[in-house]
Amino acid sequence: MRPWLHRLPLLLLLVAAAPAAWAQDLYPGVELIGQDLSGRLLDEASLQGANFSGADLSGASLRGADLREVYLRGADLTGADLTGANLGGADLTLARLEGATLTGALLARARLFQARLGEANLDGAFLGGADLRRAALPGAHLRGALLQGARLDQADLTGVDLREARLGARDTGQDGPLPASLRGAKLETAIADGADLNSVDLTEAHLAGASFKGAELADANLSWSEAAGADFTEAVMTLARLRAADLRGAVFRGATLDLARAAGARLEGVDLTGASLIGADVTLARLADARLQDADLSGLNSGGAVGLPQGEGD
Repeated sequence: MRPWLHRLPLLLLLVAAAPAAWAQDLYPGVELIGQDLSGRLLDEASLQGANFSGADLSGASLRGADLREVYLRGADLTGADLTGANLGGADLTLARLEGATLTGALLARARLFQARLGEANLDGAFLGGADLRRAALPGAHLRGALLQGARLDQADLTGVDLREARLGARDTGQDGPLPASLRGAKLETAIADGADLNSVDLTEAHLAGASFKGAELADANLSWSEAAGADFTEAVMTLARLRAADLRGAVFRGATLDLARAAGARLEGVDLTGASLIGADVTLARLADARLQDADLSGLNSGGAVGLPQGEGD
């Protein structure tokens, strides 16, 4: 394709690709299925409801574009720039967004089922209620992103940056935001320092080597999760559920685990130095070689726990 074609006005581009676009006001609902739009300049374009299913938009620039309710199923958006774009309710099922830039983009209730977003930049993006089940986001950047109500079950979040991201919810009433769901998600080596994960469901999640320093995990569910070597330094985990979780070698220095429920958890070699476990439940847990210096174990329920030093717990 000749280089000058990339500089065609949007109107001429859409007319060439879909003549029916003449009848459109601002091209809403235009059909561009399977079209080659790689590298196109579509900044601030109004394309609400357009159908780009299977289209090639790799390297395209869609900064600030209105892409609400757009169909992008199976589309290739590798390396595309969607900074500040509005993709609310868009269908990105099976789409490719590796290396794409979605900084500050709006993806409320967007469908990203099995989408590929490896190394994508979603810093500050709004993903409330988005469907990211089984999506692949290894190495993605989600710093400061809002993911309340998002579904990330079985998603691959290996090595992602979730610092200061908001996934949790203190108030789960009808008027309040719902927490995200990450059941079975892969978060090995992820960085979630300072993230809001209150009431988030991390059941059976893979968290080995992840960092949750200073994160809020009150009432979060990490039951049956694999979190060996994870770092929860100074995390707030009041009422957290850790039943049968694998936390071997994890670090909880200065963490708040009051009323946490960790029955049957594997806690061998954990560092609980200076942590607060007031009223926590570690019945049948394994605590061999756990470090408990200066930990507050008041009211600890440790019936049947193995490896707890004599005199600690009830």
